Amino acid sequence: MIELVFLTGARAGEVVPVSKTLIGGRSPECSLEVPDPNASRQHARFMWDGAELTVADNGSSNGTYVNDQRLTAPIKVNHGDIVRLGETRLRVQSRNRHDTQSSSIFSFKEAEADLSQSIVLSVSEIRNQTLSVEALTVRLNAIIQVSKALANITQLDKVFGGILERMFDVFPQADRGFLMLGTEAGKLEPKAMRQRDKGVTENLSVSNTICRKALESKSAFLFNSQNAGDFDQGMSIVSLRIRSAMTIPLMVNDEILGLLQIDTPDSKRAFTLEDLQLAVAVCHQAAIALHNAQLLQRVEAETTMRNNLKRFLPGPLAEQLVSGKLEFELGGKNYPGTIMFSDIIGFTTMSETLAPEQVVALMNRYFDRMVPCIEQNGGSIDKFMGDAIMAVWGIPFDKDELAARHAIEAALAMQCGLAGFNSVLAKDNGPHLGMGIGLNTGTVVAGNIGSSNRTEYTVLGDSVNTAQRIESAAGQTQVLISAATWAALRGNSYGLAMPPLKVKNKAEPLTVYSVRGLKILDDEVSLHLPVTSANNQAYLIRRLGDRTFIVLHKSDHDICSAPLVTAVAEWPGVELGVPEMIALLPTQTADGTYLRSHIRLKDESLHGLLGDSPLTCDRDWDVMQRSHSSK
Repeated sequence: MIELVFLTGARAGEVVPVSKTLIGGRSPECSLEVPDPNASRQHARFMWDGAELTVADNGSSNGTYVNDQRLTAPIKVNHGDIVRLGETRLRVQSRNRHDTQSSSIFSFKEAEADLSQSIVLSVSEIRNQTLSVEALTVRLNAIIQVSKALANITQLDKVFGGILERMFDVFPQADRGFLMLGTEAGKLEPKAMRQRDKGVTENLSVSNTICRKALESKSAFLFNSQNAGDFDQGMSIVSLRIRSAMTIPLMVNDEILGLLQIDTPDSKRAFTLEDLQLAVAVCHQAAIALHNAQLLQRVEAETTMRNNLKRFLPGPLAEQLVSGKLEFELGGKNYPGTIMFSDIIGFTTMSETLAPEQVVALMNRYFDRMVPCIEQNGGSIDKFMGDAIMAVWGIPFDKDELAARHAIEAALAMQCGLAGFNSVLAKDNGPHLGMGIGLNTGTVVAGNIGSSNRTEYTVLGDSVNTAQRIESAAGQTQVLISAATWAALRGNSYGLAMPPLKVKNKAEPLTVYSVRGLKILDDEVSLHLPVTSANNQAYLIRRLGDRTFIVLHKSDHDICSAPLVTAVAEWPGVELGVPEMIALLPTQTADGTYLRSHIRLKDESLHGLLGDSPLTCDRDWDVMQRSHSSK
């Protein structure tokens, strides 16, 4: 499956499956709407043929870019490519599913066969020979026929049978066929057997000698009943009334995948040398289809394993396990990274009012919203602790600044996602959840911790403890970070310098910041700034490259009817002005019951919040106590 993921713009974070050709542009009539003032009404075409995705510019004013290269002609895009329309970037990503394969259906005879009278042709020699026009026409028609029939078969077990069916089409005299995988005769794995008009057939005995000779010499063999030496009891051919047979190695370049054999009981229609030459050409095309299906299955298997492992292990650890680089010995190594803790404020008090099964159901829904925010921004879940989440970035891959940026992106996305989730809970008369988040950047010890019988991959150290202490001070909607994390963001963060924070087991108070925004691509800013509009809750969630904003608000409230006023503990009651409506944007599932509007504010800096230096919080910590402090 191919998907397009919005990385920037008003639809940032939204995933669009690609199942047909799409027209991308800012017009609401486009099948891929891109609400971007710098995009043309019908900006680009995403052409999907069922196997490949091709992007073409549609005569746009500002051009279409793939990986920052302007398109001058249609281009095929692959997993990980970045397509830009105006100032909006979309990432191409692919997902696959895993299929299993069939079981063995053959037995082998070990008796030696006399192959002295067989016609034997090297596969490479047949491929390179010069043909007459008539022979070339026949060969090309057969190859085209086989290629078309096998092109759309991707499930490996269906490819096996499909190859044999195509051989029956090309050779009408063929009555039986079998296909085996492997490179050594003693280790061949039978995969399919077909008998014309009877489908799958079992219990065919084949000669181990024939298989070994074909594999060792990379040659195709032709046997005919006129050559008595070809047909002895060791080959089990007389008993099956076979009068002619061809055995061909399945090869891609010089790599052997397996063997294919077809036979006929009709001596009057015995295979000829020309048939053997044609069979080699057709089998080469069949081998390519088989090779592609094997590669796809391998990718699907690794993807499935990786996804399953990530349910129990941090992402980098799962990657190392799949690649075979994981060491299971107890112990750890020092890594620089960013650690995040989040928890629900007042969870203990809230859970006392709900039945246990209601608490479990609520937490599962909550984690379903939070975990994707972490994983989609490159983070790894270290552990769940009741209602709390511990996640890490940069261990062992990203550099410090990348880890910090990705962690802040995740934290802001979590707070925005919780706003939408709370709107859904409110609709069902459910509880309102408040979440605090704390982050710290520093050196940690990462490795396998535990006993010889049971281990857990985790991170330890003072940097981890500091992150947890910072989180314990974070109030609802807040993302508090250490000075080390603020420095690692290299001037790309926006927020407030908080008062010195005294925490347990630290002699000196910590310098911390409340992050409300992060500069991302093309000068856009990801935001989480709760505001009110005539006493109605709303959230500024993004400033676009043209200095306009995206705001979440209740569907029954006119967001442009009153000034927006900040509603955060560290910076309350600051009037940001009356918005000017630009457009009402498409709804998104993650927003719950909120609407998403594109607005303009006269003060593009939000009263200095989006300035070059952090603002200063002039409130004391005791005034900003976490709500529901009984947690």
